[in-house]
Amino acid sequence: MKKVRVGVIGLAWPGNEHMKGYVACPHSEIVALCDIDTELLAQRAKEYSVTNTFVNYREMLAVRELDAISICVPNDLHRPMTLDALAAGKHVLCEKPPALSPRQAREMAEAAKKAKRILMYALVQRFGPEARVLRRFIDAGQLGELYFGRTAYLRRRGIPLGKEGWFINKKRSGGGSLIDIGVHCLDRAWWLMGNPKPVAVVGSTYAYFGHTVPRKYPYTVEDASFGFVKFANGASLIVEATWAYNLPPKAYTELAGTKGGASLDPLTIYTEREGVVCDITPQVPRGNGFHGETAHFVDCILKHRKPIPHPEQGIQLMQMLDGIYRSSQTGKEVRLE
Repeated sequence: MKKVRVGVIGLAWPGNEHMKGYVACPHSEIVALCDIDTELLAQRAKEYSVTNTFVNYREMLAVRELDAISICVPNDLHRPMTLDALAAGKHVLCEKPPALSPRQAREMAEAAKKAKRILMYALVQRFGPEARVLRRFIDAGQLGELYFGRTAYLRRRGIPLGKEGWFINKKRSGGGSLIDIGVHCLDRAWWLMGNPKPVAVVGSTYAYFGHTVPRKYPYTVEDASFGFVKFANGASLIVEATWAYNLPPKAYTELAGTKGGASLDPLTIYTEREGVVCDITPQVPRGNGFHGETAHFVDCILKHRKPIPHPEQGIQLMQMLDGIYRSSQTGKEVRLE
């Protein structure tokens, strides 16, 4: 089997995790790197023995031997870089969130279809070992019909800045805690529930902790967000995401089904045997979500398969995120397309 030749744009975290994943995959090879930070670029090039380095990503896209690109840059660059890479004939693994809006995500999906190239979003929590084991239980029907879930990624204090404070600049990030970390727990729970079509959202967001970041960075995003999503199949999901609030930090996902339930972090199955309720703690193999994510991307390229986090799901994911923000602004339920 031939190797997929990959280039990575954006070499800090999580770009470095993508690179580790490609190195761990026997069917991929890193052949080009790009970053505007020349010191970091030189460091990564030496670390990964890559000779083709670029400061301008468009110059890297002109390299013919490149098959695929990982895009690991601030959120406002996801759309333009993805469109340019697809137009250059490259497959794309784009970091989360897919874009800044459903409209942008739809444009990216249409571009991938037109270019006949794979566009996959780096929703890494789908590839964590616990989530994969739970998905097998769900696919086997052991939880029955999943009708309710709740999921959270909660920090007591942990507002990221990024270079020049882009994380807290809404024009660059698209939002705060919800679009940054809430996207992870929302997507994982939604995927485990079978990706039902979202039809309505109610949400509230709050910004009370901007005073904890340096004043030189304008704070234009929320630090806490809470949403309730309704799906076409009748199921519903509660999502909570905070960068800062005055309660203990935690992360979890809980799902309720007609035959059983489950929680993650750690994985436990709640079921019934011969009329007696019981808890099962499945054995979870060691694994790395980033390695699984990049290996899946490479496999989809080589075998011409549709990726698990595909462009159409990227549109729906952005609709849910955008719906929570719009609901918070209007104080009303938002119906989704």
